[in-house]
Amino acid sequence: MIARRRKSSLQRTQQRMAVLFILPALAVYSLFVLYPLLMSLWGSFFVWRGLRMLEYAGMSNFTRLFVFPSGGRLYGALWHNVAWFFGIMLFQNGLGLLFAWLLFLRDKGAAFFQSVFFFPAVLSPVIVGALWRLLLAPGGTIEWMLNSLGLHHGSLTVLGNSHTALAMLIAVDAWNWMGLPVLIYTAGLRQISGQIFEAARLDGAGSGRMLVSVALPLLMPAIGTLTTLSFINTFNQFDIVYVMQGVQGNPSYSTDTLVTYFYRLAFGAEGAVGITDIGLALALGTLLFLILSIGTLLMLRFFDRRTVQL
Repeated sequence: MIARRRKSSLQRTQQRMAVLFILPALAVYSLFVLYPLLMSLWGSFFVWRGLRMLEYAGMSNFTRLFVFPSGGRLYGALWHNVAWFFGIMLFQNGLGLLFAWLLFLRDKGAAFFQSVFFFPAVLSPVIVGALWRLLLAPGGTIEWMLNSLGLHHGSLTVLGNSHTALAMLIAVDAWNWMGLPVLIYTAGLRQISGQIFEAARLDGAGSGRMLVSVALPLLMPAIGTLTTLSFINTFNQFDIVYVMQGVQGNPSYSTDTLVTYFYRLAFGAEGAVGITDIGLALALGTLLFLILSIGTLLMLRFFDRRTVQL
């Protein structure tokens, strides 16, 4: 009985200590994350004048968000975010998986090539955007190289063309973060038992078959993690667009995203007169939060069901 009481007292002490250690982090999280989030949600139901809430507006801010003229900007920006996500999944995560598989098959020099792939990821997206804007500018280095090789003649206007600007920004973003999927996929492949690949070889499977039928199912946790991170980062995309194409998502809003649209609404850069609309901006922020929350939960559930247990 005495031993049981001592054990119970020790457990209560450990629980108190755990709560004591958690409280500082919880306080910081509540102050800088939870409180602004709740205030943003609350503010989206009010009419604003400048930075002051005037009166309760119900769902009017959300209604205005989906009708002309705000609706046109919203649907265009949402489509660009969706296209950006699928572009990243194809070029960044898809090519990252291919490069990781090639490095896994030929282990010699893999560490060097992993470092090469990961190097752009240590650079800030602002630096990456400024660098590629200079390289892709008319009269820039890439134009000179293409003209010298006879692959292009005249001025390079890829960032000034509404048909190619978004694809170029997606490619720059994929280049910036290509090292992350290469690193994660390579680590995941090395966690798979070599006996599994050896058995597949004995059954006559080639490298491509082993990748599709053996490696991919076992890499499902890594694929799920990268897909979720790509979804979150894509729908928070701002830095590269702002640096390379400006807050308007030039040319003609062809590279506009939900976050750049939010910036214009919140800080008065939307429209010819540049008037802020805090209520509309907060409604957009709430919508973006819902998209990210629901999308992340669905992805986690989807990939969790497809995880292979050995």
